[in-house]
Amino acid sequence: MKQEDKKGLNRRDFLKRLGAGASVLGVGLVGCDSKNNVVTGNQTALPDIPVDKMEYRTNPKTGEKVSLLGYGCMRWPTVGGGSGRDQADEIDQEMVNRLIDTAISHGVNYFDTSPAYCKGRSERATGIALKRHPRESFYVATKLSNFSPSTWSRKASLDMYHNSFKELQVDYIDYLLLHGIGMGDDGMEALRGRYIDNGVLDYLLKEREAGRIRNLGFSYHGDIAVFDYLLSKHDEYKWDFVQIQLNYLDWKHAKEINPRNT
Repeated sequence: MKQEDKKGLNRRDFLKRLGAGASVLGVGLVGCDSKNNVVTGNQTALPDIPVDKMEYRTNPKTGEKVSLLGYGCMRWPTVGGGSGRDQADEIDQEMVNRLIDTAISHGVNYFDTSPAYCKGRSERATGIALKRHPRESFYVATKLSNFSPSTWSRKASLDMYHNSFKELQVDYIDYLLLHGIGMGDDGMEALRGRYIDNGVLDYLLKEREAGRIRNLGFSYHGDIAVFDYLLSKHDEYKWDFVQIQLNYLDWKHAKEINPRNT
């Protein structure tokens, strides 16, 4: 459709840029024409996005109303029209601003980024765009993405953590995650090296007490034994949330793809 929303970004452009660089199924888009008839292919006419239909979930700890749909910031568009995840081109900040404006105007308030996304540029682009909105209007989630053993030292890990505040231009982080626990050949060894033996997790727990972290959790992509271990430590760590990767392929074919997770 040609009609634009009040932020100047129409639905087709929003969806096009939202999916820049992402893997998609080889099928045409499906939508409705002006008479609500379903149409497919490159000429799809998509209806306007409603601005008052977002569903929310209440954080039982804080009472915050968090949008059921979150915005992942791993593939911000570049000025060359590609994905910042794969390309070194400059991030298209104007388009990032417009995408975030459109998401917020339609009820999205949870934005998920990481120091590792877009070759290290996602947090800054996300922070610039969100800074233009009232702080209480969004919740920002970022991660301690110390994957490389060269970043496992206490200093390197905490430098990464503190830099997230600078890049995001915030004085507190709503949702902080230990990033991708359980990955690698030895998930438990990596967990200990990244967060436990170096005292980083103890430091983050104190940061939560001080209010610089509002909610502390972890994201999970790997060995289920590590996931179970961290859940077993809930009485000690009191996790506020867990972010789990789950898609149709995992659901239907988990045994064939990753026997460790069954």
